Amino acid sequence: MSLPAPTQGDVAYYDAFPVERKDVVDVHLHYSSEKGFVEKLLKEMDGAGVKVACLISSGPDCDEKEEAEWRAIFKDFGDRIFGLGLFKPGRCGYEVVDGYYSKGFKGLKAIEPKKPYDEDEYLRYYERAEEYGMPILFHTGVVARGSTREREDVSSGYMRPIHLDRIARWCPKLKIIAAHMGDPWFSEAYNTSQKNPNMWLDISGKGIWLKASAIREHLWIRLRPEKLLFGLDEPPTQYRRIVHAWETILYEMGISQEQRDMVFSGTARRVLSL
Repeated sequence: MSLPAPTQGDVAYYDAFPVERKDVVDVHLHYSSEKGFVEKLLKEMDGAGVKVACLISSGPDCDEKEEAEWRAIFKDFGDRIFGLGLFKPGRCGYEVVDGYYSKGFKGLKAIEPKKPYDEDEYLRYYERAEEYGMPILFHTGVVARGSTREREDVSSGYMRPIHLDRIARWCPKLKIIAAHMGDPWFSEAYNTSQKNPNMWLDISGKGIWLKASAIREHLWIRLRPEKLLFGLDEPPTQYRRIVHAWETILYEMGISQEQRDMVFSGTARRVLSL
């Protein structure tokens, strides 16, 4: 005797099979000085159903070539590329926020602070971003090394997710995204995000199975799908693979079609005011 087909009232797992995404918003992608990068990026976005990508600059002191490319991006592709200006708290002046805003950047990316993100002296960066309505994507978790031979004044501990808690409370209108879900401090990221309605987590970066395992462990306890945002943080050629991987994994976790839509685009559109 065959089993009856699942109905709408059944477990979310049966709501809809994984789909080919047509409206993805990527909150984490890095600019490349590679020749023809923007054209290649847009081609890969079109092929993977990515409508908007948050592209991160190389920093406030970029060369004239990159400056010119950003001007062209904002003029010609402002509806597809959301510019995030990279800054390092304590390593640049507070005017960096004004500078990025005046150039057309709609958000910021923070990384490698000289002290923990929530130091008193850094609050001015965040207050200014809050005034401009610029979301901030914070690198959280262990950061990659720039060199294994040269001395580096960088501490991953300064970028733990818990340091965003004070910022979220101090700037209640500032929209905060914790990159990589704080890898490996997942529980810390989930708890901090749960307590702050103006904080979300991106699922970008390597170690997909590790991130998926952490999501599954905390799902419906300290974490809901509404807090997750799709991010790539890989070369654009990896869009199809990563989108398909996360679509399948989230489906297998029992996350409904509606909730997966939120992860891939719905929530990001609200966070970024798209």
